[in-house]
Amino acid sequence: MKKCLAFIFSFFFFSCDNEIPIDENFVVEAFLFQGEVVDDIKIKEAKMWNTTDSIPDYIENADVIIFGNGTEYKLDYNSQFESYVTNQNIDIVSGNTYGLEVTVGDRTATGETIVPTKPVGLRLSTEEIVIPRLVLSSALPNILAGLYETARTSVIWDNPNNEYHYLTIKYDSESEDPIFGEEIPGAVGEFFSNFSLQSEPTRDTEYSALCLSLKNYGRYKVTLYKINRDYYSLFENQVQDGHDLSEPPSNIFNAFGVFSAFASDTVSFKIVRE
Repeated sequence: MKKCLAFIFSFFFFSCDNEIPIDENFVVEAFLFQGEVVDDIKIKEAKMWNTTDSIPDYIENADVIIFGNGTEYKLDYNSQFESYVTNQNIDIVSGNTYGLEVTVGDRTATGETIVPTKPVGLRLSTEEIVIPRLVLSSALPNILAGLYETARTSVIWDNPNNEYHYLTIKYDSESEDPIFGEEIPGAVGEFFSNFSLQSEPTRDTEYSALCLSLKNYGRYKVTLYKINRDYYSLFENQVQDGHDLSEPPSNIFNAFGVFSAFASDTVSFKIVRE
């Protein structure tokens, strides 16, 4: 499941000026990922921006269909993932167009998206980062200060068309091997773990990964996603004050939300002791 896309949906709350009653509408959050299974299609009840209830109410009885590759694919609700999924093999291919149809009660919403091309030129400045065994001592603050500057790898990619990308970093080893052992005060590790392991959408071509923010020695997988125009146009519109939006930006017809697609590439690096 891709739970990494929540940074854009704070604007799917609505002012009182909407022409369509909130209780008759719904929100679609639907994402396709090139080369991956379809498992990130969420349907939610629409809520007012000034509601005190921030917990999403997922709609479990929608009829959801994906159109692609000349075929219709019916999706079923999975309560564990709170998402609509399918056991069918849907090939999500760069350059292809996919359609979405969601029916809740008497209302049917539709959307369409094109899968972007894969990111270009993904590489790392270094694939092995050394973090020595950390021992509680008077020298530890200086050691950590030095590692803050040096224990990094730069994720680099080409971006000739000035497109938006974002990346995630995930642990890819079988067993845990903590960088901050039990003898190190918990507040130290918690401080560094506050650094993001996921970038926000950016048009830059480099991201500096602070390896002290990662919990374990071992291998990590970096996934760089290219964002298609449907999604980054919404991201650019997010600078508006959500309280002033009578109708938030959306590419869904007859409902609210977004249907978008991403393409990705991966590289990996290791954190090792000296």
